[in-house]
Amino acid sequence: MKTILNTLAGAGLCVAGIAATPAMATNGTQLTGYGSKAQGMGGASLAFPQDAMAASNNPAGMAFVGHRLDLGTQLIFLQMEGTFGGIDNEGTGFAPVPEIGYNRPLNDQWTVGVSTLSGGGAAKYDDQLYTGAPNGSEGLYQSTLVLPTVTYKPTPDFAIGASAALAVHLLELKNLPGVGDHGLKYSTGAGLRLGALWNVNENVSLGMMYGSKIHMGELKGYSDDVAASVGGKIDLPEQFGLGVAVDLNDQLTLAADYLRINWGDTEFSDLFGFHDQNIYRVGLSYEMRPDLTLRGGVTFADRHFDTDYVSAIPMLPAIDSNVVAVGFTKQLGNGHEFTAGIEYDFGDRAIGTGPSAGDEMDTDFVVASFSYGWTF
Repeated sequence: MKTILNTLAGAGLCVAGIAATPAMATNGTQLTGYGSKAQGMGGASLAFPQDAMAASNNPAGMAFVGHRLDLGTQLIFLQMEGTFGGIDNEGTGFAPVPEIGYNRPLNDQWTVGVSTLSGGGAAKYDDQLYTGAPNGSEGLYQSTLVLPTVTYKPTPDFAIGASAALAVHLLELKNLPGVGDHGLKYSTGAGLRLGALWNVNENVSLGMMYGSKIHMGELKGYSDDVAASVGGKIDLPEQFGLGVAVDLNDQLTLAADYLRINWGDTEFSDLFGFHDQNIYRVGLSYEMRPDLTLRGGVTFADRHFDTDYVSAIPMLPAIDSNVVAVGFTKQLGNGHEFTAGIEYDFGDRAIGTGPSAGDEMDTDFVVASFSYGWTF
């Protein structure tokens, strides 16, 4: 047990280091789904775990994925254009988001493992963004969670799971009016994620998850200017979800989720006008042949911000919350597999109202994911 825990701790530190790259997300600052398999189904995953990234979606899912390691990345391609204070801007962006998952059964009832998830926002504008700002405004906001996870099966068909949610914030802003040159700053926090998964019968599974609000520390420097109104602290939101998976036949599985993210109870509401968000996800997995599985899915979600805050969001440019996705897994033999997925995120142009009247923004996202899995 000591060796396993040391391995998990080392993996967590490694992830925290490599995940410090710009990321952009579609549900506030969160990605559509975590892991290439979930992402290829539009995020549908709460009752349908498929790999060692499961704890990022529902901790209890780790009880059903066996002994495995998954390494992957989501590659986010962004095109954006907008008008702020009468100044037109457009640009493109690219962000890699590394993902790591490892799970090990200890016996028929217990497993231990770790999954990661990252999200946030990043943008760079070559031209002047706001009146009074120099050319080259840019920003990075990154949140990374490392999720050491334990699951327990009181019966073969029912599992509960718990994850410690160890969080790191990164923030860096450059060339914004009224914001000092503070460089890259970080803060930390911790919370809890819980889940349950019940295989009702051989064809139907039900899943649920709960993630606590994570109280984050102060982002020093930025607490004197851009985040002064919230004391320099930007907490991560409470969330919960319910999911169902149904085997329609021996080859085809339908999965559907409802997820609620309570942005309105965090500083994202004060700074960016974020409000509570309802997310609906539906996905299909089709085993075309023993060595090839095809996937597809859609997500429809409430827009997560108030249009009075359009002028505040150019550094968090993920404004589209509807998704269509496809993906596949190819078995390579000897417990090795390769998975890929791609999604297109779409939505209406954001047109400012109230204090943001005259400002507007539009974005297009394509997210490609790739992962390699080993089963032992």
